[in-house]
Amino acid sequence: MTREPGAENRGAGALEDFVPLPGMQMQEIFRQAEAGYPEEICGLIVGTPARPDTWQIHQVPNVANRDPQRDPSGVERDARTAYRMEDRAVLRVLREADGAGLEVLGFYHSHPDHDAYFSAMDRERATLHGAEPLWPGAFYLVVSVRAGRAAQARYFAWDTIRRDFTAREAPTI
Repeated sequence: MTREPGAENRGAGALEDFVPLPGMQMQEIFRQAEAGYPEEICGLIVGTPARPDTWQIHQVPNVANRDPQRDPSGVERDARTAYRMEDRAVLRVLREADGAGLEVLGFYHSHPDHDAYFSAMDRERATLHGAEPLWPGAFYLVVSVRAGRAAQARYFAWDTIRRDFTAREAPTI
């Protein structure tokens, strides 16, 4: 996958230079999150950095029900409280993006009946042994869905100085 030159060295994981998703794409993610309720939905965002007109939303099946997950404290989770992207679907999106010259810009998932926060499990999945981001420069969008309606969204990106993810409120549509 091609990377934007210097993406891995950006401070604040690019939240300083961050361009939020265009309204139509945010609406699509909200629609997916509401349709998937009461389970978490998940997906990838690919495109050319700083060119929102190229950005594409790709929902990926959440297989946490058939592949139960354990959070960092050891609690077993299913698709109502966790997500696990289906490997083959992720690979298909990555191949298509690479073939089109597009990059992975971000990932998204929903939190049914919980706030839009970056959980310990989210952080664990986004980093290599909790130390470095697996996708330098990528953002993570978490959408809170309350009683079947998208209620709040936040972006999270790696801050190279703090060595942790920082949050930015996303506009709700």
